[in-house]
Amino acid sequence: MNTKRKKIALVIYNSGELFLKHPGATNGGGAVVSQNLYKTLTNQLDCHVDIYTFIKPADNNDLKNTTIIHVNEILNEYNNEKFTEYLNTQSYNKIITINQSGIFRNKLIQVHSLAYRLKQENLLIEIIKTLFLYKKIKQIEQSYDNLTEKDNFIAVSYKIKDDYSQNYGIPLSQIQVTYPGCEQIYQQLPEVTQKQFPTLGIVANSAINKGGHLFLAAAGIAKLLTKQKFKILIIAPKFNFDILMQTIVFIFKLKKDVIVLPKQNDMREFYSNIEYLILPSKKEAFGLVALEAMSFGKPTLVSDTAGCAEIINFQNGFIFRRDSLFDFVKNIITMLNLYYNDFERYKNLAYQAHKTSLKFTWTNFCKKILE
Repeated sequence: MNTKRKKIALVIYNSGELFLKHPGATNGGGAVVSQNLYKTLTNQLDCHVDIYTFIKPADNNDLKNTTIIHVNEILNEYNNEKFTEYLNTQSYNKIITINQSGIFRNKLIQVHSLAYRLKQENLLIEIIKTLFLYKKIKQIEQSYDNLTEKDNFIAVSYKIKDDYSQNYGIPLSQIQVTYPGCEQIYQQLPEVTQKQFPTLGIVANSAINKGGHLFLAAAGIAKLLTKQKFKILIIAPKFNFDILMQTIVFIFKLKKDVIVLPKQNDMREFYSNIEYLILPSKKEAFGLVALEAMSFGKPTLVSDTAGCAEIINFQNGFIFRRDSLFDFVKNIITMLNLYYNDFERYKNLAYQAHKTSLKFTWTNFCKKILE
């Protein structure tokens, strides 16, 4: 092993997700971050990575600069403190954990979205969480007890940085914001040409949080108000089982306008076939699909509650107020009018969106973590 090569410990619950053949955006943002973090460390940055895992994938002899270690093989009886102590004796340049429970603390950098916002829900949601997530929430709360000044955390947006601080009492000085990256298909965007009508794209499962239902209602209202033609391309694997989504499509007579796609292994065709990407999530740590769409020169409309809204400046996309259906509809109408009546401005939005995406690379993401 190269003596100058950095030695990194990467702690992940299921290491199998690092080696998926199709690390597309519909795997979820956490999986995409994990995969690109690992690939960038071992390939572009030439680090040696020891992967500590609780669920070990099938043996893979072709892994570069990698050793996979099953935690149960080094500890007779698992104990968080003992495991942390063990890691700290191995002379790593950096210890990184990707773990939704956040149970690893000492000298570890957390790279995950906040799974449970403990202090920002209404009473009903709190009751539901207490019933179904009590044990998990208590694990999270306890994991942030007794923080020291050596504990460092990574947040993928300032919104999540504030959440860490507010929910867990982590000092802001111990939380670093590092925006994720995206694969760059185009270093220079091809010429943007106008189609007969625009297609609005959205990635939404059946969860209310992702805003698929809200978007279909807003799009239906925009269609009634403007009479303008547009298509909707929606990735919704559970659409056929989602009565509410189907009802909204029926009420607003969108059936001929909506094309439903299953989970995509490769998102490139989806991004190529849309003119706008819509991200109406109520809670989104960042929202990688927005950045990926921008890399294809697709302007985005994102909710003000999504982390990626921090990189939207109205020169490369649009932001709407998540608590206002009226504002959502108004922005969709603005986008449609822009496409039909001021295509030169649409083209500028597309080029600016692409230009913005070039600033965010996985190499930069990893370098900041290793600082």
